[in-house]
Amino acid sequence: MEITSKMIDDLRQRLERAAKDAGYNFLDPEIVRISQQLDQLIVAHMQHEKRPS
Repeated sequence: MEITSKMIDDLRQRLERAAKDAGYNFLDPEIVRISQQLDQLIVAHMQHEKRPS
């Protein structure tokens, strides 16, 4: 599966909405979960970009 900027942007927007809804409590379990998913997507995207063609 190819990681796209759209997927990263969508998850980033979800994180922003969830953070606002949680009163910017960054220890909220939902915020942590979404943040970890976003981190994983970004790392996968970076690793994919580094692969030789």
